Amino acid sequence: MTTASKTWLAEERKDVAFKGIAFLISPVLGLLAALPRLNTRSSFLVFLLSMTLFGLTMIVPSDRSEQQNFDCIEYRMRFEKAVSFDTNDMSAFLRDYADNEGSTDIYDRLLCFLVTRFSSNYHVFFMVVAFIYTVFMLKSLRYLVSDANYRFSALCLCLLFLFTVSQVYMASVVRFFTAFWIALYALFRVFVDHRKEALLWLVLTPFIHASFVILWVVLAIYWIVRGRNRGAVILIIAGILFSAVALQLFALLLPWIPGNIGEHYSEYLDQWYVQYINESGTGYKWVVRLMELAVRLSVNGMVLYMAWHYKERIAGTSGRNVYFLLCAFLIFVNFTFMVPAVGSRYVMFLFPLIAYVWLVCFSGNRFFDGVLYAFAGLYLFYFFVLPWNIYLLPCLRSYAALWNADILCMSPLYLLPHYLF
Repeated sequence: MTTASKTWLAEERKDVAFKGIAFLISPVLGLLAALPRLNTRSSFLVFLLSMTLFGLTMIVPSDRSEQQNFDCIEYRMRFEKAVSFDTNDMSAFLRDYADNEGSTDIYDRLLCFLVTRFSSNYHVFFMVVAFIYTVFMLKSLRYLVSDANYRFSALCLCLLFLFTVSQVYMASVVRFFTAFWIALYALFRVFVDHRKEALLWLVLTPFIHASFVILWVVLAIYWIVRGRNRGAVILIIAGILFSAVALQLFALLLPWIPGNIGEHYSEYLDQWYVQYINESGTGYKWVVRLMELAVRLSVNGMVLYMAWHYKERIAGTSGRNVYFLLCAFLIFVNFTFMVPAVGSRYVMFLFPLIAYVWLVCFSGNRFFDGVLYAFAGLYLFYFFVLPWNIYLLPCLRSYAALWNADILCMSPLYLLPHYLF
C-alpha cells in the first residue's frame, strides 16, 4: 500500500510578496492570490490570517429573532454574560460539569471566560474562535493539497470546495465545527499517516461538542467493514431501508448514555420534537424535502459508484483506509438520518472524505472527472443559489447577513483597528 507524503512546495520571494501585498489590500484578494499554489506555507498563512479576520469582522446581533436565528447570537450573549464572571463563577460551572449537571460541553464557556479576562469585545471572541477553527481546517486540508494529483485546475477547485464547504460557517457554529475539524484532522492522522496516538484528539472533541462521543460508534463500524467492500455496500443500502429503526434503537441506548448528555438527547428523541423537525419548513417545504432527498441520493450514489470501482481504483492506494472510513460514516448517517441532530449533522464528514478519496483514486480520467463535476455542481447550486440551508450545508445568502461589505474591499490595516477598538 502506498502512503501519502505531505511536503510544502518551494516558493520564490516574489510569489510570497505578491500574496502578502494582495492580503494587505483585502483578505479576499489574499485568498484568491493564495489559490494557484495552495500547498505552500505562505498560502496557508494567508488563509489563516484571512479566516481569522472573517471571524473578527462578524456582525452578530445582540438578540435572536425569527429573521435572524444564527447560533452565533447565543454565543455572543454567553460571552457578554461571561464578562461579569469571576473565578468563583467559573469554578462552580466546572464543578457542575464534572458532576454531569448543567451544560453537556465546556469549550465555549471556558473560551468565553478566558477571552473576557483581556477583552469585553465580542469581535475578539469570534476572532479567537476562527483562529482555532482554521488551524485545524488547514491541518486537515494539507492531506488534500499535498497529494501529487492536486494542481490548480477546475477539478481540484471543485474538490477544494467540497472539502472546505463548512468553512463558510466560520465562527457562527462555534462548537460543532471546531470539534468537526479537530476530529477530521485526527482521523486523517490515523487513517493516512497511521499514527494511532492521534485518537487522543478524538477524546478531546466531546468536551467541545458532546455529540462527538458518537464518533466511536463510527470507528466501530469502520473496524467491521474495513477490507470488506461488499459488506460495506450491503450495510449502506440497509441503512437507507431501515433508518426508521434508529429512533427506537437510540431510545433503548439512552439509559447507557451518562448524565446530562443522555438527558440532552432524550429531548431530541421526544416524539413531538421528531415530528416538528421532520415536518417543519418554509412555505416551500416540499422543495426543501426534495433537496434533502437529492443530498441523500447524491452522496449515496457517489460512494456506491466508488464501491463499484473499488478493485481497479482504490485497493492498494493511500485512499483505501479513508474510503472504508467514508463508508462507515455513510452507514452511520443512513441509519440515523431520522434522528434529529444526529445523522443530518454527520453528513458534513462525508464531503471532505469524498474529496480526498476522489483525488487520490479517481482523478485523471475524463469520465470520472465528469461524475465529480456533476456531484460538486449540485452543492455549488445549494451554496450560491438557494435562500436557505439544507441540513448543515451552508448557503451564501443565509450567512452573508453576518458581514459588512468592508471585509470584501478594505485592508486589514483598516479592519483591525476598526473592529478591535
